[in-house]
Amino acid sequence: MFLRRAVYYWQLAAVLLLPLWLFVGWGIWGGSAWTFFGVVVAAPILFVSLLIVTLVIYGRAEVREHNALSWIDVGILAAWHASIIGFGCFGSTASLFAVLTAVFGLTAFWVALWELVRSVTRKARATLREFESMAGAGGHSTVTPPRARDDSPKSADDVFVIYEGPQDKSA
Repeated sequence: MFLRRAVYYWQLAAVLLLPLWLFVGWGIWGGSAWTFFGVVVAAPILFVSLLIVTLVIYGRAEVREHNALSWIDVGILAAWHASIIGFGCFGSTASLFAVLTAVFGLTAFWVALWELVRSVTRKARATLREFESMAGAGGHSTVTPPRARDDSPKSADDVFVIYEGPQDKSA
């Protein structure tokens, strides 16, 4: 549980720190102007993608309730963040890490979205079961279908509204 909570809190910090890491890594190991141009383009894209995945994960009620991610979230985010850190080192395998970053980012998004849909579906089913149990014992509905209205002057379906409250006595 400790690791799942740690990644929960790290995830929000990573939205800012990992794109900044690209600039730090370029300053230490990069060097060329074209690499800097690539970092300037990649950092905002990385920021937005990290933010979207974070918000989709935070959209699940059980994540907010327990302040912890699922194990599949932890594994995918760890791989994604490690590939971003590897890319920021700008070594001879930077292009491999760039591809891994894109693949893990797309995987993280789709898995987070899939888990959000599953969570919402579970909550909706539980709410529907509770509603059905409240509607009637054993699934019997207490609602009767409407009958055809009889236009006779004193039909059984007529509704009389009687207003109670302070009345104007000046008339």
